[in-house]
Amino acid sequence: MRRRIVEHPASIDKSIGMTLAGPMRIAFWLAIAWLACGCDGGDGGSPRPDGSAPPAMATPRIERYLRADPDPRLVIELDYVEGTLPREAAQSDLVARLSTLLDKPEGVEIVLDDVIPSRGADYAWTFEALQALATETFDDDQPAGTVSMHVMWLDGHDDDDSADGAVLGLAWANTHVAMYHSTIESSCRGGPVLGAEVCAQAQYLVWLHEVGHTIGLVDNGLPMASDHRDPDMGRHDVSEECIMYWAFEGRAGVDLIRDRILGGSLPDFDDECLADVAAVRDR
Repeated sequence: MRRRIVEHPASIDKSIGMTLAGPMRIAFWLAIAWLACGCDGGDGGSPRPDGSAPPAMATPRIERYLRADPDPRLVIELDYVEGTLPREAAQSDLVARLSTLLDKPEGVEIVLDDVIPSRGADYAWTFEALQALATETFDDDQPAGTVSMHVMWLDGHDDDDSADGAVLGLAWANTHVAMYHSTIESSCRGGPVLGAEVCAQAQYLVWLHEVGHTIGLVDNGLPMASDHRDPDMGRHDVSEECIMYWAFEGRAGVDLIRDRILGGSLPDFDDECLADVAAVRDR
């Protein structure tokens, strides 16, 4: 049975967002926190398990995420392996940010849905396996006026992991996000200062980056108001201050997050990304 976990009313202060094209992967490197993205195309909506089309296909999913019309409410359908739920702080921060980013007067909420059977810590997820799981678990059965985004928090790890880096999460088809809980946790634990807060912020920031791809950033289904896509780094922003930048510069990614917390600031969407969103959201 579904349970409402986090709910936040939409804010008058509006800020950003729009659609995804293909698998977006975030790689966490030992030297830096690396955000790597690859895109393979998307159609704005995923078929249901029975092969039928999801509702409201006449309006592109990218617009449904951003605008109040035709969907004044967003539900994040969260499927998860037991023991992998993101921290409450990460959930709350994500809902709060999307409530200012998107025009959702009836609110944004995270709803727990299916419990996914564990495949074990050593299981290596291929994209094909992720796509099969997404098709199996995503219900996309909200009533008219509500658009769904699908998120899966998983155990195991990505099959692209290597000694040089590990994938934290990926997003594809303007609809699905997969997050590797154990990989994120192992990357943020053990610091001498602010350990729990660093882990919560790491979960939130990786998740926010993937949602940014899902809603169309950068030049990933959402037209750019001005050119700010990094020509050498996929669907990412040229500004190192933007959450959609390809990498967090500096020391190890956890040290970077810790330094940002101590300095009183964290990465967010920059003005160019906000302009991209506003151009569609507010028209």
